[in-house]
Amino acid sequence: MFETGIVFKIAGIVICSVLMVILGRVDRKRKLPTGVKLLFQILISLIIIYFGVKIEFLRAPSSSFSAGEYLYLSYLSIPLTIIWLISITNSISQEDELGDITPYIVFIASLTFLVVSLIQRQGLILAEALSLIMAVISFIFIKHIPRGKFSSYYMSFGFMLAVIAIVGVSKSTAALTLLIPLLILGVPIIDSSYSIVASYASQENPTVEKYPLFSRSGSKSRLRQKLQSYGFSAQGANLTIIGVSIYLSLSAFIISIYQNFYLLITLTVFGWMVFELLKNKVRSEKLIIGRNVLTNRIQLFQVGIDQVDNQKTIQKIEEFIVSKKPHQIVTPDTLAVLRARKDSEYHAILESADLVTPDGAGILWAATTLNYPLVERVTGIDIIHNICRLAAKKEYSLYLLGSYPGVAGEAALNLTRKYPGIKIVGTHHGYFGREDSKNCEDVKNGNSDRNKEEEEIITEIKEKRPDILLVGMGVPKQEKWINKNLNRLDVPVCIGVGGSFDVLSGRIPRAPLWMQRHGMEWIYRSIKQPNRAFRTLALFYFIWLVILGKMIYSLKEVD
Repeated sequence: MFETGIVFKIAGIVICSVLMVILGRVDRKRKLPTGVKLLFQILISLIIIYFGVKIEFLRAPSSSFSAGEYLYLSYLSIPLTIIWLISITNSISQEDELGDITPYIVFIASLTFLVVSLIQRQGLILAEALSLIMAVISFIFIKHIPRGKFSSYYMSFGFMLAVIAIVGVSKSTAALTLLIPLLILGVPIIDSSYSIVASYASQENPTVEKYPLFSRSGSKSRLRQKLQSYGFSAQGANLTIIGVSIYLSLSAFIISIYQNFYLLITLTVFGWMVFELLKNKVRSEKLIIGRNVLTNRIQLFQVGIDQVDNQKTIQKIEEFIVSKKPHQIVTPDTLAVLRARKDSEYHAILESADLVTPDGAGILWAATTLNYPLVERVTGIDIIHNICRLAAKKEYSLYLLGSYPGVAGEAALNLTRKYPGIKIVGTHHGYFGREDSKNCEDVKNGNSDRNKEEEEIITEIKEKRPDILLVGMGVPKQEKWINKNLNRLDVPVCIGVGGSFDVLSGRIPRAPLWMQRHGMEWIYRSIKQPNRAFRTLALFYFIWLVILGKMIYSLKEVD
């Protein structure tokens, strides 16, 4: 059976919570002046104090020299209890801006109070029962009641949370006693404090009466407004507030276990750093992803990518050939997008290219994750095969430039066998010039029968006048070389194809079809070429950027 004192407290809590509900409903209908509402709240607070619910003492932190000793408040007990009850009640009941997420804040706080009380094992049955009841009620509001429809109950919600803190956590033996409920209720407390200061500091209402507490304007929540001024959307501000509430509650949970002041400081600093990171990212004018209306390209981390499939790509290529004017095509993969973030020259080339196709499976995943899905993956080697079919049918000519000595020739021979009638007017390795000669043993040792300088290569290509030039020198060298010599080459279609010649020559097999279809070709290539394995680490960085981008995109006010 419950003790008489507990029953007396329960009766007081029930009576006062009902009174708070009545006050909330009257305030919603008649918009009571702030001072009048405050007087009624003080009256209700005095009633519950009469029933024995008040902050009578605190326990010293376990890390102090007087650990476990009581700090009795004596004459400070009643005013401190009133201030606490009214502060939390009004913090939660500000439905002007937080009304649509108030049930979430109450649910998080109630659940945290319950868990902390259970962990501390103080036998605070009343606090645990009240926490469970509030968690259930707020959950029902979240799942079944439209946001803000019953906001008149929010005042009683805040009052109950304040009561739970008094009969529960604040009387426990946990270290940093009052800081735990302050952490749990951190968001509404910060919000109400900021709102009050902002209201008195601003000059928005010069006609304020001599006694502003008794005006009908009251203090409005400013926290979400402030977040929106940083560029957060309304939904993004709500998500941020809920996220901060969860973080503070988790911090309270951790502190209740380890009872360490320095850990509290660490958690606070870490949380602040994460928030500043998100805020700065949201405030940044840089696009995470978007659509360039002028070019009709998806802008992924400021890299423009055309919304094309393989069929559309080959159609564009034929249009370029027919025009007889020089065009550059780029096929960036996931790592190329990362490179463009740091290499301004390469980024400029991507922006000026006549066609940019999504080569990497990671690009498709990122675009889909960020709600701007691309049609399909268009790889360099797939473009080559489509070009060869088109060239064999329309009698277009090709020139293959790149890779080690002999590789381009082998690739040309295999393409000639696979696509009868195709015209390949020339091939040359990609190691010309002093720097490249040092990096290639065949050239350095004089084993190449066509060791020509760059000017001679360009002259040869111009003389043979191919319709399509395939350049396989690796990213970004091939794109920079094409861009530098595009007008001099005077080839309608110039495209960088990376290591495609190695695959076409048969020296490196391509991944099985099922791996290609599932975007796993990079795994196969890493196995076949172990020297590429370290590049996969950059993929995890890309994944992190996309996840962070998704988070920012969901928070940011997007036009």
